[in-house]
Amino acid sequence: MHDDADVYDTEVSGFRDDIPFWESVVDAVAPKAFLELACGTGRLLAPLARRVLARDPGARVVGVDISRPMLDRARDVIAADRVLASAVEIVEGDMATFELGRAFDLILIGFNSFAFLHDLDAQLACLERVRRHLAPGGVLGVDLIVPQVQWLAISEKVAPHRLEVDLRDPTPDIRRFLRFVTERYDPHRQVEDDLYTYEIEKMNGEVVRRTSDLAWSMVFPQQLELLFRASGLRVTERFGDYDRTPFSRRSRQYVWLAQPAT
Repeated sequence: MHDDADVYDTEVSGFRDDIPFWESVVDAVAPKAFLELACGTGRLLAPLARRVLARDPGARVVGVDISRPMLDRARDVIAADRVLASAVEIVEGDMATFELGRAFDLILIGFNSFAFLHDLDAQLACLERVRRHLAPGGVLGVDLIVPQVQWLAISEKVAPHRLEVDLRDPTPDIRRFLRFVTERYDPHRQVEDDLYTYEIEKMNGEVVRRTSDLAWSMVFPQQLELLFRASGLRVTERFGDYDRTPFSRRSRQYVWLAQPAT
């Protein structure tokens, strides 16, 4: 689980490829109530909330995450925007067990967050909770990495320590941000266990080193389809990228939309 808001924001704050796609979904659904699960520090929540409220100033937006440090940062982001501060609620909770007592027209599990659920019980529990919280005709959006079998075969034997991220001047006080990763895939659990090592060179010459562990569940296409069906959901659109390329055997990610099954 991500728990270091500073490191996370440095890594991902520049990534915006997914925002236009989810904004287009907001426009199509026109939700009066929008929920993002595993909202993190608000990278997606804030711009999507602005889009929701621009369409309907009376709409309500909720972000849920299990990490208190990430939520503290999200609260700061929301509080800094007068429009968002009055309409967005931040809730500490587990996406497999959350209970909000209200229905939503649009629920999003974005940016590979569904992979933080590491077994079938947790995955089904999450989707069943989503189904219970979807309004009639409501939409669920999921953005998830498609497992690449050839790479998993290598990492099953412990993939070598390799440089994965190299950012130059990502923030005013950081000159260089490096992330190295060592990966190990467990085919029985379908979980990839990653060890991240960070080297952060600050503008004053100080070098900070940090490590963290992160486990990702590898969910295969028919497995994901079955999880939706078992939870009372039906997939309505299957894209393989944010440009709406149809999902195919070459796709590297699921960008799928689903609704309650009739």
